[in-house]
Amino acid sequence: MNNTWITFLNGILKMPGAKINRESFLRKTFKDLPEEKIRMCISDSPVRVLPPALIDSAASSIINSHAAKVTAISTVSGIPGGLALLATIPADMANYYYHIVSVGQKLGYLYGFPDMVDDKGKLTPDGEIMLTAFIGVMNKVQIANELIRKIATEMAKRLSEETARRIAGNILSKQLISQAIETVATKLGTQITSKSAGRGISKAIPIVSGIICGGLTYATFKPQSKRLLKTLQATAEVSRKLIPEPIEVPALTLEIKVSGD
Repeated sequence: MNNTWITFLNGILKMPGAKINRESFLRKTFKDLPEEKIRMCISDSPVRVLPPALIDSAASSIINSHAAKVTAISTVSGIPGGLALLATIPADMANYYYHIVSVGQKLGYLYGFPDMVDDKGKLTPDGEIMLTAFIGVMNKVQIANELIRKIATEMAKRLSEETARRIAGNILSKQLISQAIETVATKLGTQITSKSAGRGISKAIPIVSGIICGGLTYATFKPQSKRLLKTLQATAEVSRKLIPEPIEVPALTLEIKVSGD
C-alpha cells in the first residue's frame, strides 16, 4: 500500500487513544442495554441485534462529540505525548486526523465491521484496509464507496464461521481489494502531502503551532463523517435484507450519549 499514506496513518495511530477496541467501545456505547443484548452486539453485530434508529442515534452522537472536540486547540495539547510522537506532522493535521481515525473505527463497529485492532493493540492488516477505505470515503475518493461494500460482503462471508471473535486479521481477498485499496491509499497519500506542504512541515513543531481555524475545521469534519455514515448505513441496510428473520428488540427509547473518547 502507498507508503506515504501508511506512514501517516500509523503515525496518527501512535497517539494515545487513537486505536479503538471494538468490544470496549460497544460496551461503553450501549451500556444502558441489557447485558444479553450487549453480548449479542459483540459476538455478532449491532446491525443484526438493534433497531436502526438506535444505532443511528449513537452514530450521530459520536460525530457531534468529535466534531466539537476537533475544533478545540485544547484537544491537541490534551492528548498525552501526542505531539511528541508526531514531530513531522503539523499539529492541526495531527488533531484533525486523530478524530477522523477515531470516528472511522467507531462508525465501522456500529455498522457491523469487525475489530480492526488485535489482542496486542496493533492494527491488523484487514484493519488497515478497512480504515483506509473509510477515510477514503470521508475524503471523496470515489472508488472507496464500492470498496466498502465489497469488504462488507467478503467479511460477512468469511466471518460467518467465526462470529464469536469478530476480529479482522488478514482474511480479505487480495484479488478482490488490492488494486482498489492501492488507488485509495495513493489518493490519500497525495492529499496528505499536499496539505502538509501547505502548512510548512518542520522537524520540530511546537504546540503553539497547532492553532486551528475552528469554524472551517468544524464545517469540514461533520460533512466528512456524515459521508461515511451514509455509506455504512446503506451497507447495513443490505446486510439486514439478507437476514431471514430480523431480530426484534423490545421498544427502546434510549438516547445514546457518548463522550467520543
